[in-house]
Amino acid sequence: MELFLFGTLLHMPLLEAVSGDADVAGKVSWAKREDYSVRRVAGQVFPMMYPDAGAVAEGIIVAGLDDTALARLDYYEKAFGYNREHFTVIDADGQPREVTAYLPEPDRWQPAEPWDREGWIATMGEVTVMTAHEAMSVMATMTAPEMGQTYPQMMARAASKQRARSSGQGAGYNSSDVDLIVARQQHVGFYNVEEVDLAFRRFDGTMSEPVNRTVFIGVDCAMVLPYDPVRDRVLVVEQFRTGAYLRGDPNPWTIEPIAGRIDPGEGPEEAARREALEEAGIEIGALKCVSAAYPSPGTTTEHFFVYIGLCDLPDGTAGVGGAPQEDEDIRSYVMDWAAFDTALNAGEFRLLPLLVAGHWLARNRDTLRASA
Repeated sequence: MELFLFGTLLHMPLLEAVSGDADVAGKVSWAKREDYSVRRVAGQVFPMMYPDAGAVAEGIIVAGLDDTALARLDYYEKAFGYNREHFTVIDADGQPREVTAYLPEPDRWQPAEPWDREGWIATMGEVTVMTAHEAMSVMATMTAPEMGQTYPQMMARAASKQRARSSGQGAGYNSSDVDLIVARQQHVGFYNVEEVDLAFRRFDGTMSEPVNRTVFIGVDCAMVLPYDPVRDRVLVVEQFRTGAYLRGDPNPWTIEPIAGRIDPGEGPEEAARREALEEAGIEIGALKCVSAAYPSPGTTTEHFFVYIGLCDLPDGTAGVGGAPQEDEDIRSYVMDWAAFDTALNAGEFRLLPLLVAGHWLARNRDTLRASA
């Protein structure tokens, strides 16, 4: 049975990555399904086909796929609740063709506006292809629903790598001076752990002997310390941290700036504003960039974008927040500057990004207050 595609898999690099067929572009032809339209799924970036009298859902027929390619496509689509169903389309010669297509489980998704395929390719095409490579690599170890649950974090990892590639190159050695010999995934899940054998260029110009390294594969994060320059106060949050607990810390609840993952399709500043609303219910005005840096590049790929966020912090701002779907339980505190500065200089805070943001604010506070 031939396959009709109408959504993200119309992007040939993605279809190649998912199907595993490097020649799949030569197996497609145009087709349409009448009285249907292709609409974005509400709350998502991918589309669904929806009954729409007089409309036309355009797509392609893919013929000649082998069983392996179909199994890969089935796995990928089932991760999002799509299964193959039979119906009829009209081909490029105006003839009816019996096909199967991936359609969502009933009531799984709701339609939104007509899907902008070219817009999706421009903004999400590359990162989706990058994500697909990781998604398909776990086909033997994860069920499709399990992969679907992990997919957002896979995409966040891909977006972090995409952001790193576009960050520019400084003077001196670069990634071409590293020879990756082999990479092995030791853990795949919400976070990944990767073991690599590689050689790197030494400062005398020679290549090192092969070395073995294990790295925690994290994602880019945005962090913001809210500051009210009129009332001269800051907001910090407190939450339980597993890392501190597993280290043996008797107090694994840490005081922090607001922080969270930068989602695919958004920038660091957008993420900072979103997280401030989610974790503390506050709206951030101007953002002052403190740093964009690695916390510990010898062991993790994580990269932090740290900001001071100007905002209003009236009495009653503190409370408990967080995203329930992420099991977050976050308590916020409003601190007058004098109390915060005393704690900062007394070494009471135990999170480096908070120290960096706090000391930056100490150096620039007078300027921010003067312009408030």
